[in-house]
Amino acid sequence: MSQQEELKFGAHHSHFEPPDTLVVVFNGLINMDDVKRTSELYKETFERHGQYYCIANIGGSQIDTAGRRYLSDNGRSEWFHAVIYVGADVVQRTFGKAIALAMLYTGKTSFETVFVANHDEARAWVAQHRASRQRKTG
Repeated sequence: MSQQEELKFGAHHSHFEPPDTLVVVFNGLINMDDVKRTSELYKETFERHGQYYCIANIGGSQIDTAGRRYLSDNGRSEWFHAVIYVGADVVQRTFGKAIALAMLYTGKTSFETVFVANHDEARAWVAQHRASRQRKTG
Protein backbone atom coordinates (compact mmCIF):
# COMPACT_ATOMS: atom_id res chain seq x y z
CA MET A 1 0.00 0.00 0.00
CA SER A 2 1.57 3.28 -1.04
CA GLN A 3 1.50 6.16 1.39
CA GLN A 4 -1.34 7.91 -0.44
CA GLU A 5 -3.28 4.79 -1.46
CA GLU A 6 -6.52 3.86 0.21
CA LEU A 7 -7.11 0.15 0.59
CA LYS A 8 -10.67 -1.18 0.60
CA PHE A 9 -11.55 -4.67 1.78
CA GLY A 10 -15.15 -5.67 2.23
CA ALA A 11 -17.03 -2.74 3.76
CA HIS A 12 -13.84 -1.49 5.42
CA HIS A 13 -11.06 0.83 4.31
CA SER A 14 -7.67 2.07 5.41
CA HIS A 15 -4.98 4.56 4.51
CA PHE A 16 -1.51 5.44 5.78
CA GLU A 17 -0.80 8.96 7.00
CA PRO A 18 2.91 9.77 7.04
CA PRO A 19 5.02 9.64 8.99
CA ASP A 20 3.68 6.80 11.13
CA THR A 21 -0.10 6.38 11.32
CA LEU A 22 -2.41 3.79 9.80
CA VAL A 23 -6.11 4.69 9.87
CA VAL A 24 -8.59 1.84 9.48
CA VAL A 25 -12.37 2.27 9.43
CA PHE A 26 -14.48 -0.82 9.98
CA ASN A 27 -18.15 -0.87 8.98
CA GLY A 28 -20.57 -3.65 9.88
CA LEU A 29 -19.61 -7.26 10.36
CA ILE A 30 -15.90 -8.05 10.20
CA ASN A 31 -15.83 -11.56 8.72
CA MET A 32 -12.87 -13.95 8.86
CA ASP A 33 -11.59 -12.90 5.41
CA ASP A 34 -11.64 -9.27 6.62
CA VAL A 35 -9.85 -10.27 9.84
CA LYS A 36 -7.11 -12.07 7.90
CA ARG A 37 -6.72 -9.11 5.53
CA THR A 38 -6.53 -6.76 8.51
CA SER A 39 -3.79 -8.87 10.09
CA GLU A 40 -1.87 -8.86 6.79
CA LEU A 41 -2.34 -5.09 6.52
CA TYR A 42 -0.94 -4.54 10.00
CA LYS A 43 2.09 -6.71 9.24
CA GLU A 44 2.68 -5.11 5.82
CA THR A 45 2.47 -1.62 7.31
CA PHE A 46 5.12 -2.55 9.89
CA GLU A 47 7.35 -4.07 7.20
CA ARG A 48 7.12 -0.91 5.04
CA HIS A 49 7.16 1.80 7.70
CA GLY A 50 8.38 0.31 10.98
CA GLN A 51 6.43 0.77 14.20
CA TYR A 52 3.33 2.87 13.76
CA TYR A 53 0.18 4.18 15.38
CA CYS A 54 -3.01 2.37 14.40
CA ILE A 55 -6.21 4.39 14.60
CA ALA A 56 -9.02 1.85 14.28
CA ASN A 57 -12.56 3.16 14.03
CA ILE A 58 -14.62 0.23 15.30
CA GLY A 59 -17.74 2.05 16.48
CA GLY A 60 -19.87 0.80 13.59
CA SER A 61 -18.52 -2.74 13.47
CA GLN A 62 -18.80 -6.19 14.98
CA ILE A 63 -16.29 -9.03 15.18
CA ASP A 64 -16.96 -12.55 16.39
CA THR A 65 -14.97 -14.66 18.83
CA ALA A 66 -13.03 -16.49 16.10
CA GLY A 67 -11.99 -13.17 14.55
CA ARG A 68 -10.81 -11.77 17.88
CA ARG A 69 -8.85 -14.96 18.52
CA TYR A 70 -7.23 -14.75 15.08
CA LEU A 71 -6.12 -11.16 15.69
CA SER A 72 -4.77 -12.11 19.11
CA ASP A 73 -2.83 -15.04 17.70
CA ASN A 74 -1.48 -13.30 14.61
CA GLY A 75 -0.89 -9.70 15.71
CA ARG A 76 2.43 -8.61 17.17
CA SER A 77 2.84 -5.90 19.78
CA GLU A 78 6.14 -4.76 18.27
CA TRP A 79 4.31 -3.55 15.16
CA PHE A 80 2.60 -0.72 17.05
CA HIS A 81 3.49 2.36 19.05
CA ALA A 82 -0.16 2.26 20.11
CA VAL A 83 -3.59 1.15 18.96
CA ILE A 84 -6.19 3.87 19.30
CA TYR A 85 -9.78 2.62 19.08
CA VAL A 86 -12.38 5.14 17.97
CA GLY A 87 -16.02 4.83 18.99
CA ALA A 88 -15.75 1.57 20.94
CA ASP A 89 -18.63 0.57 23.17
CA VAL A 90 -18.14 -1.22 26.50
CA VAL A 91 -18.04 -4.69 24.92
CA GLN A 92 -15.58 -3.59 22.22
CA ARG A 93 -13.35 -1.99 24.86
CA THR A 94 -13.23 -5.26 26.78
CA PHE A 95 -12.33 -7.22 23.65
CA GLY A 96 -9.80 -4.59 22.54
CA LYS A 97 -8.00 -4.90 25.86
CA ALA A 98 -8.10 -8.71 25.63
CA ILE A 99 -6.55 -8.66 22.13
CA ALA A 100 -3.82 -6.28 23.34
CA LEU A 101 -3.06 -8.50 26.32
CA ALA A 102 -2.80 -11.58 24.10
CA MET A 103 -0.42 -9.75 21.72
CA LEU A 104 1.76 -8.71 24.64
CA TYR A 105 2.22 -12.35 25.57
CA THR A 106 3.44 -13.14 22.04
CA GLY A 107 5.45 -9.97 21.47
CA LYS A 108 8.65 -8.50 22.76
CA THR A 109 7.54 -4.97 23.48
CA SER A 110 4.63 -3.21 25.07
CA PHE A 111 2.31 -0.76 23.43
CA GLU A 112 -0.59 1.34 24.54
CA THR A 113 -4.24 0.63 23.88
CA VAL A 114 -6.36 3.77 23.98
CA PHE A 115 -10.08 4.41 23.54
CA VAL A 116 -11.38 7.75 22.25
CA ALA A 117 -14.71 9.07 21.01
CA ASN A 118 -13.70 10.43 17.59
CA HIS A 119 -10.91 10.82 15.03
CA ASP A 120 -9.97 14.31 16.24
CA GLU A 121 -9.29 12.93 19.72
CA ALA A 122 -7.33 10.04 18.19
CA ARG A 123 -5.11 12.36 16.14
CA ALA A 124 -4.57 14.64 19.15
CA TRP A 125 -3.56 11.63 21.28
CA VAL A 126 -1.13 10.46 18.59
CA ALA A 127 0.44 13.92 18.30
CA GLN A 128 0.88 14.15 22.06
CA HIS A 129 2.29 10.62 22.35
CA ARG A 130 4.65 11.18 19.40
CA ALA A 131 5.95 14.40 20.97
CA SER A 132 6.46 12.64 24.30
CA ARG A 133 8.41 9.84 22.61
CA GLN A 134 10.58 12.36 20.76
CA ARG A 135 11.39 14.21 23.99
CA LYS A 136 12.46 10.91 25.63
CA THR A 137 14.69 9.86 22.72
CA GLY A 138 16.03 13.23 21.69
